[in-house]
Amino acid sequence: MLNEVKITDNRLIKEFQFPFGQIYFGGYVIYKGKYYHMDNIQEVFQEEGFFENHLNDLIGEFVFIKAAQNELLAIVDRKRSIPLFYYKEGSHWIVTDKISHQKDKPLHQTAAKEFLITGFTANEKTLYEGVYQIEAGSYIRIHEEGKVDKQEYYQFYHHPLNKDIEEFSEELKTVLLAVFEDLIKRLINKAPILPLSGGYDSRIIALLLKEYGIEDISSFTYGKRENKEALVSKDIANRLGLKWDFIEYKKDDWYRWYHSQEWKDYVNFAVNGSSMAHLQDWPAVREILAKQDKDYVFIPGHSGDFVAGSHLAYEITVDREFTLDDVIQFTLQKHHKLWEMDKGIHKSGEDVLAEIQRSFGDLPYETNEQASALFEYWDWRERQAKFIINSVRVYEFYQKSWEIPLWDDRLMEFFKTVPVEFRFKKYLYDYTLHQMYPDYFPKPEKPAAVKAVSLKEKYGILYKPAKKLYNQKKLFERYYTEPMEWYGIYKSYPDYLKALSFKYDRIKYKQPYNINSFLAKDYIQSLKGDSI
Repeated sequence: MLNEVKITDNRLIKEFQFPFGQIYFGGYVIYKGKYYHMDNIQEVFQEEGFFENHLNDLIGEFVFIKAAQNELLAIVDRKRSIPLFYYKEGSHWIVTDKISHQKDKPLHQTAAKEFLITGFTANEKTLYEGVYQIEAGSYIRIHEEGKVDKQEYYQFYHHPLNKDIEEFSEELKTVLLAVFEDLIKRLINKAPILPLSGGYDSRIIALLLKEYGIEDISSFTYGKRENKEALVSKDIANRLGLKWDFIEYKKDDWYRWYHSQEWKDYVNFAVNGSSMAHLQDWPAVREILAKQDKDYVFIPGHSGDFVAGSHLAYEITVDREFTLDDVIQFTLQKHHKLWEMDKGIHKSGEDVLAEIQRSFGDLPYETNEQASALFEYWDWRERQAKFIINSVRVYEFYQKSWEIPLWDDRLMEFFKTVPVEFRFKKYLYDYTLHQMYPDYFPKPEKPAAVKAVSLKEKYGILYKPAKKLYNQKKLFERYYTEPMEWYGIYKSYPDYLKALSFKYDRIKYKQPYNINSFLAKDYIQSLKGDSI
């Protein structure tokens, strides 16, 4: 059986010929302290089986494919930063880096539900029946007779160590410095540019770049003029001496942008049947490059806050016994909320619940350490490695490079050793940033061991109807109050109101959560031939 590799982005993934077969490689790896990239990666390829033999020792963002006579091996990194897909064509398998709309293949209905309520498809599924993705920290091996073996070689699942906050903080500081020391080598002769929000992640990136002697740093933010986050961003840029640009978002611009051919081309490039294209900084990147097209390397803050523990709810940190249903419920509440299903997900989305449980595998969940680890394992494997990482496609669309230092493999490995008490509300992370740069990060208070009284507990039976009224009010106001103005994708307020609910596959969807709700709806409807 002749299997085939189809690479569409030859700038990102290059082909090499060796006696034992064809090698396809993109990205970079660090092995035993040495940095390997497109220009010198052939050194390690001289050893047949290098990637298979040293996979757990490699650091980096990469994709690797080996097409030999009797098998095809395809590997993605621990973050799925460069995605790969595979499907059968006749009697042989195709491995590729891009999946366009598959008109000849039916939509996978469970995947379509997942896409609508999360913005991505779970497990190895894509939106199309018979088309699959390789998951984060995994590889596939396609044998000569057509059998496909899947193997997960890495898991972001915590095994905490017993250390005090000072020990952990010193270790985190050491890891951060090592990560940025390596990053500087990759930025030689490049122009770093930061999406500088008002948050901690982009701020620590800027500070550490300055620490290592990078002076020529550009930064930008966007949104409605004088929005709160932009003001913080500008202040940080001024204090650090960064070049700073502000790209204003207006309602009228959004309608024109969203209905342009350029947006459609970007969506087709980025979605790959598995994750919605990111809208947030697409117009900003587009305008920056129109002003001055330099050899930029974009350095966003993904996914520092998640790795540090920001997604953990208080309830999953409590010292008690947990059930698998508990962890499923925490996952639903955090990630499956772009749309509400009219009859609820437990009635209309039983197949989605089954897919969450399938993602969990056999990992333990009984203690608070295990439950929180399993919750973050799903988050890493599904949302972060599919939806969040997909934001870098905007840079690739405009043929620009990117770096994600706060998602470095060494930081993931470090945080796997940190107990939940220090991850909750990213206490250790914020504490360490304060220790490193007290003028830029306030000292955090350790989160209280006792949960504050919730609004639900405070207002009792009045909470549910009051919350419903409040949410409806916010929904109706959002068209005018959103600081990014992106609900201007609808030409008028009545058009926006019409989009607040819809039916798909006999299920009614309502209560959109944010702008991604509308993007996911419009994309799925476009696959069915409906106009956006």
